[in-house]
Parts: sequence; structure tokens; C-alpha cells
Amino acid sequence: MSDKTNYKGLLKKTIFAATVATSLFAAAILGFYFGWGQIKRPMLVALTFHGVTEKPSYPWEIHPEPFDSFIRQFRRHEFTPVTPASLPAMLDNGFSGRHFLVSFDDGLATSADAIRKLYRDYGIRSVFFIITDLVGTPGYVDRPTLLDLQNNFGCHVALHGKRHYEVTKILQEGGDLTGEIEKARVELSAWLHSVVDWYAYPYGDFNASAAAAIASTGIKLAFTIEGEEITPDQNRVLLPRVMYLKGAKEAGEPDPSDWLPPKSASNGSLTITLSLLVAFIGLSWMAKFLQFNRARKAAGQSVSTIKIQ
Repeated sequence: MSDKTNYKGLLKKTIFAATVATSLFAAAILGFYFGWGQIKRPMLVALTFHGVTEKPSYPWEIHPEPFDSFIRQFRRHEFTPVTPASLPAMLDNGFSGRHFLVSFDDGLATSADAIRKLYRDYGIRSVFFIITDLVGTPGYVDRPTLLDLQNNFGCHVALHGKRHYEVTKILQEGGDLTGEIEKARVELSAWLHSVVDWYAYPYGDFNASAAAAIASTGIKLAFTIEGEEITPDQNRVLLPRVMYLKGAKEAGEPDPSDWLPPKSASNGSLTITLSLLVAFIGLSWMAKFLQFNRARKAAGQSVSTIKIQ
């Protein structure tokens, strides 16, 4: 093989190695950027629980120890508790970082105990969705307790309906859903001496007609249990929550533990790991480029010497 032919071959190898190395480095940088974005993606998860009791009897009840574990794990994974008062502005203006909101449905007395403990131990201000017809009945909170939670434990007391009945059934049966909700809202507001304008659909049941009826009342924010994160672009009367229900995760249903850690963070970590691997491969091709380039320069000098002679 002539020196000129050898030089041309090395030139091609040098260009090829440089192209591969550059492409790999570009892919690694983009992958790292994308992975970091996944890890740092803003998220807001609204959690909902029911009874917190030493002796859970139903799937929606939870023992205090795993309940406390959920709270500690969310904090450990860099989730900041949302104060109910700050939520509307977060939805209107957007937000950064990870956040979680704690809510309780039905107005159970054991939920009141959990709300107090959350405030004392972590400074967390909860949301308590109340069924007005059940207030003061066995197993449920009474009016003085609601005032105590609101005034002394930072609790945002909200409406879960006049009765624990599906809103779609009320409409199907020809009931006045708008009137029923508005009457219960005004009644609860009077008890609390404050405006009640949050609502949670009983059983998470809703449809377009029910959502429209709720929106026509004094309710500003209404919550489902659709098992998703809350985003600023969502309908304000269809904000999703993630409900604790024993066995939900095993059944493939959304569960608070799905965010411990967040799936996007796990995916982001994997993406960054793969990006680093691609970068190392890029370094090996960079080494080949330098090797070929040195050989090409040496071959080029030989060709120049032959021309001079």
C-alpha cells in the first residue's frame, strides 16, 4: 500500500471517528439534560385518606404507623406540604419543585385526630371534606371540633356534600344537585364563620353534567379521586387526588406509594445513567480519533517528503 493510499484511509477513519465521537457526546448531553428535567419536573400530588385508626376494619382505613410513614417518605423525597391557602395561586401562576396536599374525606372523628397530629408533628395544614348530614353523628366530628380544627390546627374545612351519595345518581333521579350543594355549602359556611368553596365528589363519582352543576354554585375548586397529579391547566372543578385504599397497588390502581420516589425521577436517573454510558463510549471514540489523527499526520509528512524528493 502506498503512503498516499494509507494517508487517505487514515483521513477517512479520522473523520469517521470524529463524527461518531461528536454524535455520542451530543446525545449524552441531550440525554443528561432530558434526564435532569425528568428528575426536577414540577409535580403536585393531592393525597386523600379516610379513617386513621389503630384497628382498620375497611380498605379505606389506615393504621397510624403506615400513614405517618407515607408523610415522612414524601418529605424525604423532597415533596413540600402545600398549605390550602396557597393552592389557588399555584394553579393560577404555576409552580416549581415537588409538592403534596393532604386531605381527608367524610368527616370521621379519627381523621380529626390525624389532622391534629399532622399539624403538631410536621406543621402540615390539611383539608377536611365534610358531609353535613353526618356532622355530630356517631363516629363523625361535631361542629365544635370543626371550629377547633379550623382555628387551632390550620385545617381547611370543605364540603363533601349534604349526604354521601353519588352526584350522577342525584341528577339521574331528577334531583336538584345545584340547590343541594349550594344549601350544604352555605350551611357549612355558617357553622365555620368562613366561606366554604372547596368540594370533593362523594365516591369520586362525576360526569360532565355534574361538574357543570358544581361549577354553577359557589364552589371554586372540586376534587375527584382519579389518581393523577394536579397540573395548572386542569379544570378547576375536576382536580384529581390519589386515594389510599388497601390493596390498590397490588390491583394495579394508583396509590400514594407510586410517587415514592416519583416515576419521572426514577426514569430521569436511568436516562442520566445511560447518558453517562454513552459519554464513556464517546470518550473511546475520541481516543480513536486522536490515534487516527496522529497516524494521519505522520502519513501526511511521509507523503510530503516523497513529493519534495
